[in-house]
Amino acid sequence: MFQSDTRVSFQYKIKRFIKKLIQPVYMPAKDKGKRVYFNYLSHPVHDRCIFYEAFAGLGILDNPRAIFKYLLSDSDFKNYTHIWSIDNLQLANDNIKEFSSLDNVKIVKKDSAAYYKYLATSKYLISNSTFGYYFEKRPEQVYINTWHGVPTKSMGYEHTVERVENARGPARNYLMANYIVSANRFMTDVMYRRAYKADGLFEGTVLETGYPRSDAIVCPDTDSVYKKLNDLNIPTDKKIILYAPTWKGNLYNQLDYDVSELKSIVEKFTRGIDPKNYRIYLRVHYFLYKILAKDPELEPLLIPFTIDTNELLSVVDVLISDYSSIFFDFIATKKPIVFYVPDLEDYSSGRGLYIPVSKLPGIVSSDINEITEALRDICKDETAYTAKYTVLLNEMTKWCSYNDDGQACKRLVDIIFKNKNTVPVADDLSDISEIDQNHLESFMKPANSFYVIQGFQTHKRKVLICVNTRYGDEAFYKKLKIELETVDYQTTDVTLLVTSFKDTELKSYFNHLPYPVRILVWYGLPFVTPDNEEFYKCEVRRSLGNTHFDEVQIAGRISPYWAEFANALLKK
Repeated sequence: MFQSDTRVSFQYKIKRFIKKLIQPVYMPAKDKGKRVYFNYLSHPVHDRCIFYEAFAGLGILDNPRAIFKYLLSDSDFKNYTHIWSIDNLQLANDNIKEFSSLDNVKIVKKDSAAYYKYLATSKYLISNSTFGYYFEKRPEQVYINTWHGVPTKSMGYEHTVERVENARGPARNYLMANYIVSANRFMTDVMYRRAYKADGLFEGTVLETGYPRSDAIVCPDTDSVYKKLNDLNIPTDKKIILYAPTWKGNLYNQLDYDVSELKSIVEKFTRGIDPKNYRIYLRVHYFLYKILAKDPELEPLLIPFTIDTNELLSVVDVLISDYSSIFFDFIATKKPIVFYVPDLEDYSSGRGLYIPVSKLPGIVSSDINEITEALRDICKDETAYTAKYTVLLNEMTKWCSYNDDGQACKRLVDIIFKNKNTVPVADDLSDISEIDQNHLESFMKPANSFYVIQGFQTHKRKVLICVNTRYGDEAFYKKLKIELETVDYQTTDVTLLVTSFKDTELKSYFNHLPYPVRILVWYGLPFVTPDNEEFYKCEVRRSLGNTHFDEVQIAGRISPYWAEFANALLKK
């Protein structure tokens, strides 16, 4: 058993006492919401409720949308209630009105009392991103995380600038998930197992059965998409060229765009197209969309986020991309792709890319004049352009789109909701330490090779080290780093669970620990919590999901919280 430091224990009790006094008088609205969620965790779980969230409540979109629509069409689920989290009901109105007449579909405002209620009590939870730090998947719930794209850029702990910050939310959510969905073996190995360090720790199930959202491209309903565009006064009388630049910025809410430069780029692209037969449109990140929608020059070119991306791609004739994972989905159409990469050198040396530009199935250039000329060639003869890149297109299709057959939703629903599994269990996972993106053939699988992977377990000893950043000093962190540098990572898997921090020096410190170390960040709940054994069991689930460890250590001074947390983990 772990014993608390007396000094820390006294401080802990004083802080709890003060917080308890202040709490009824003053608590920010966002914290009150977390308290509402916490209280709902004691309510029964409803077996026929399915809760969906896409892009933190942006709309009824992406993989969750595809699964949702499939379930709506299946009579076996006519008695199920579908709950969608929407952050801005007004902005998403055109997106959600499609289903407003259905009695079994509920729309809840994100972070409302209803939101917290359904998040805590729905049997099934489906997200393409992450739930907040306060989220705890209950044992009775089934959490399905689909993510929102095959990675082209460095992700998670491989992000060169924001290693811990970029990884902490997704890594924790993956550990809580019962199922994570993978489009292909490349995504399984490079993103889930390596970039987010799920290898050796994730104990759920990977569904390497194709991406649900790709069904909308392989089996398109183009009439419906054209109608949505026309209803928004977006002309569809010509072929569509879509410019979809990737998200640029280090963190989720940090934009890195020059609007005037974007206008110049679009103007030059427009010069290269045949205006009689082609029309160019823009698809940008939601944060940027809100800015550009106010610009009279760009607003007419914008495709609103309320139209699902993959449904949109089914009517696109030419795609202009850069590092966006959108091109992976578009490959299934076999239509022309142009890669405009003006900042390729900076991007490659900065954040890093997974896909060598030499493997991309289309012209790749940082020279906008070359791109404009390529667009001119495509407008003259799309077939001739595509033929030049047939070999690259076929090669990429073999390793990244071999599961795109229009049946991904069916496979997922059969496995999770109907307990029917005709998909084989994979037994040929690669050694991720030897993965080389320059040899993409290592990810190739036979056509229609779908797999279920039962966790990412290894032979290594799994060690958890809890670090309370509030009580460390320079000598402590120096000693910890030296100790971590002496670990044999061939035989030992190390996870550091650290308390949340804002200190810039600490950020740099954790970003430069030995690469094999997995760093998870714990955030305390913003209200006085129970101090009993059941609470700490829940805290273990909230912090580490379903994971088990062979050894638990506490580095530095031991607070009462960490002592009880470690005891609960050891009893798991």
